[in-house]
Amino acid sequence: MSRSKNAVIGIFISLAMLVTLPLSSALLFADDAEVEQINQAIKARGAKWHADKTSVSELTEKEKQMRLGAMEEGDFFVEASSSTLTAPIPQTEGLSSTLDWRNAGGISYVSPVRDQGACGSCWAFATTAGLESQVMIAGGGMAIDLSEQILVSCSGMGSCSGGSSASASTYIRDVGLPLESCFAYTASNNICSNACLNWQDSTYSISSWHRAGGSTSAVDSLRNAIYAYGPVVATMYVYNDFYSYRSGVYSYTAGSYVGAHAVLVVGYDDVQQAFIVKNSWGSGWGEAGYFMIAYSEVGGTSNFAYSTMVYDGYGTPPVPDPAPGPAPTPVPDPNPTPIPCSYSISSASAVFKPAGGNGSFVLNSQGSCSLTSTSAASNVDWIRDVSTSAGASSITVGYSVAVNTGSARTGTITIAGLSHTITQQKANKGANGKK
Repeated sequence: MSRSKNAVIGIFISLAMLVTLPLSSALLFADDAEVEQINQAIKARGAKWHADKTSVSELTEKEKQMRLGAMEEGDFFVEASSSTLTAPIPQTEGLSSTLDWRNAGGISYVSPVRDQGACGSCWAFATTAGLESQVMIAGGGMAIDLSEQILVSCSGMGSCSGGSSASASTYIRDVGLPLESCFAYTASNNICSNACLNWQDSTYSISSWHRAGGSTSAVDSLRNAIYAYGPVVATMYVYNDFYSYRSGVYSYTAGSYVGAHAVLVVGYDDVQQAFIVKNSWGSGWGEAGYFMIAYSEVGGTSNFAYSTMVYDGYGTPPVPDPAPGPAPTPVPDPNPTPIPCSYSISSASAVFKPAGGNGSFVLNSQGSCSLTSTSAASNVDWIRDVSTSAGASSITVGYSVAVNTGSARTGTITIAGLSHTITQQKANKGANGKK
């Protein structure tokens, strides 16, 4: 190559560097300027939070949009068409001024912060986190990691383009979720056939769910729901300034509306007048993945908790798979002996949170049993409304458990000489140890 051609190429490279470097610096300064503008607006409004660069604020606008995904229309449609209705929340006198389920009595009942990535699956992460907390509360804080990908790929309740946290709540009630190892999260729609074989046989589920409601203010209703039931799933409106949240008590300050978002509310703080919330944007955003939001944003610009799902405990734990191997071939008895009458119950025990709720179990019979004369009875007055419904070879026993405002307690329902033991946890305590 001639010296003249080398000189021309060198000039072009030099020009490219002169153009590229100022552009890169300009973008950097633009990010800094945006954060500075937000902080100035925070100061002018007297807000109590701090903006900074985060793992989300530095993404492109399209990538930021994929961090949302709650379908407002879907939530409201499910509310209108579903049998799951708004229910009053038990109001507790002398409610503690602070409660954080990440440290309730020295134990965490909240799973680690996850990262939904570039997939509009916040609806799946919020509901999965809610189920994980219910399992951890019933299990004394033992950690668990359930599969969000099942909701994205198998439930039909949404996708990476968004979904309904209300519909997802119904799904985890009726079907449930297996462990994360069954279908690890891929931040994509994926396909359900990639889940582990027969995953439906080993799922965790909530026993029921309803929307928060009551005669008190929305803030008080949400505080009492968190106290009585544990962390709750909530939706909110997101504005541009929220991407740059680093610390403090968030309240809307600046920027345009960008979409709806689903999160898990894990506590409250009356001193700071704020709720404590778990997000699904990884630990590089906010306060290691968490944020606090002002009570005033309930019904305010963020419309925080405009839709709130309260979970009523979790269902029957999954039964381990039997040992592999072919089942033995049964040999028919040429002279069968009549089967004597015997009974068994589907569940020997149940655990309820302080808020109480409804429960049931089934008495199964074998042989020549008479079900018409079998009745059920409770040995304590806080186990109420015991009823029986007889089928051909079984009886379904239903009951309700009253709200517990004191110590842990145990009672039994007896039927056909068998006992179903019911344990109710003591009234919740906040992180300060006071009721």
